Amino acid sequence: MVSSIRLGGLVSGLDTETIVKDLMKARKAPLNKLFQKKQTEEWRRDQYREMNALLLDLKNKTFDMKMQGTYLKKAVSSDSEAVVSAKQKGTPSLSTYNVEITALSVPAKAASVKFTNSLADGSTAIGEAFDFKIGTTTINVTATDTINSVITKVNAVSSTTGVTASYLQDDKSITFTTTAAGASSAVSIGLVGADFGASNKLNLSVGTVNNTSETFTTESGFQLSSNVIQGTVKINGISYSVNSSAFTFDGVEFNMKSIGTTRVNVKPDENAVFNSIKGFVDKYNEIIDKINVKVSEAKYKDYKPLLDEEKESLSEKQIEQWEKKAKSGLLRQDALLSNALTEMRRALSTKVTAAGIDSNFDTLSEIGITTGVYSEKGKLNINETKLREAISVNGSKVMDLFTKASTSADAATKYNESGLAVRLYDQLNASMSKLTVKAGSSLSFVDNSTIGKDLKRIDTDISKWKTRLQDIEDRYWKQFTAMEMAMSKANSQSGWLANQFGGAR
Repeated sequence: MVSSIRLGGLVSGLDTETIVKDLMKARKAPLNKLFQKKQTEEWRRDQYREMNALLLDLKNKTFDMKMQGTYLKKAVSSDSEAVVSAKQKGTPSLSTYNVEITALSVPAKAASVKFTNSLADGSTAIGEAFDFKIGTTTINVTATDTINSVITKVNAVSSTTGVTASYLQDDKSITFTTTAAGASSAVSIGLVGADFGASNKLNLSVGTVNNTSETFTTESGFQLSSNVIQGTVKINGISYSVNSSAFTFDGVEFNMKSIGTTRVNVKPDENAVFNSIKGFVDKYNEIIDKINVKVSEAKYKDYKPLLDEEKESLSEKQIEQWEKKAKSGLLRQDALLSNALTEMRRALSTKVTAAGIDSNFDTLSEIGITTGVYSEKGKLNINETKLREAISVNGSKVMDLFTKASTSADAATKYNESGLAVRLYDQLNASMSKLTVKAGSSLSFVDNSTIGKDLKRIDTDISKWKTRLQDIEDRYWKQFTAMEMAMSKANSQSGWLANQFGGAR
């Protein structure tokens, strides 16, 4: 507890405040080291998480590479784009589709109906009350309603009725339009009442209505609908009816343009497969380069995290430059990251020994992908000509090299039998798990990682040291205060004695 009385050199003339601060500087050294240690561990934690994010980026890319669909992409083309255009939507089973368009489909359209009335404008009162129905929804019209207010009522329930209304002043007409198309969206519109006759100012409809159930008969009004006109197409001699100009058949989306015949060709999209593999290699090289830089960073031992009081005398630029060196080398030769790099390289360099794998296509080098020189630290290089040839001539073997899955329960056997991408994906998962155990995740509210627990211990030590230093500071002040009080008392006694001796003469 802070002393309630502090005498700061009133008698002695000492700068007690400065003296206590200087005394406390030495005492604060252990606390300052804890602050610096905490900052260092927080930086280290953040750098681990950055590395984990890089591995996640590569893992996502690797996921695509272990899926067969990546290698089964097709180049779909039509001999006559004016008749039919086509593109891949699934996995086509044929290489050629002979297509004959005999009738084009006409899609359903939103239906509309218009009623002309004799009111002066949209703001004139209708002057009579009546009800009308849109489907099963009743719209109540009062004598003071206007066309505009009726339209507002109609549009307010359009999500229920499937009908909107609009008004055109030029020809004094109300138009009702369906919000959906097709026979399934047919909507009836008609008046409700025993005798609406000529008194209907909106001129909505003529006919009869069953007032008991208030459901429309076919003569009760207008029914809005517009049906699709089906198209007819022959594919490889077999006729099909379609409801839209665009339809999917056997993994191919056909888009009918005009009456006529054409041929749609399907062949492996070698460029797409090549670009997928190249994109994967580029991402792999990018990630291992960044991790290699991190584990090789220079460490500057003389650059410790700056304390708050040290930052006060520095500019923002100086602080930035200092902290850049203080952060450098925190993961130098880190065992977790070094092991992750080793396992990544091993995953891509070990032969795939699964049954059915061609021994001429069981390593990356055999499809034109090789490891660079030692100074490149594991980067991969692509012989474009050799890779394109492998994809063109032995596409299925290239796919197996990356995607082969093992069912073995033995870990070593499963590893050797797994395709390169399958193996790498599993290894990335394992490395990321270890990094998460070490440094936690920024997405988690509770940090139970190794570094997280260390930071909690440091916070506890900091709290203890703050209490201890406060006690020490209080003790210093208590000692100086006691000295000041003693000196004050001594001065008072000296003055009294001097007065006594002076009085004796």
